[in-house]
Amino acid sequence: MIYKYNEKVDVKELCDLRQSVGWNRMEKEMADPRLKSYYHIAIYEEENQKLIGFVDSVSNGVTDAYIQDLMVHPDFQSKGLGSELMNKMIDCLKKAGIYMISVLYDEGLKDFYARFGFYNLLCGQMETYKSD
Repeated sequence: MIYKYNEKVDVKELCDLRQSVGWNRMEKEMADPRLKSYYHIAIYEEENQKLIGFVDSVSNGVTDAYIQDLMVHPDFQSKGLGSELMNKMIDCLKKAGIYMISVLYDEGLKDFYARFGFYNLLCGQMETYKSD
């Protein structure tokens, strides 16, 4: 496995990975030059340089960061790659001195995120995305 930190990720490869985990591709949005990341980590399969894992974060750089888009291609799941990505991202955000780290997740992933120290808070979310 090859880990790349804050390097450009090909939009098509990222959309292919999103689709492989059952998410919408959001190609137009992923290609939008306004889309900014605070810090992201990508994992590539060494043999064919295929993108197989990704995690992203957005932050104001001081008080808060939000971890998003943790994905591991189904062919590589259950090998600890998602945990590695989370540990590396949390370490990065802590070293940057970020005060609070948040993540949104489905109820079925509660135990996974609890292993990293995340606990439930009451929050609200509104999804406005409409696929073409």
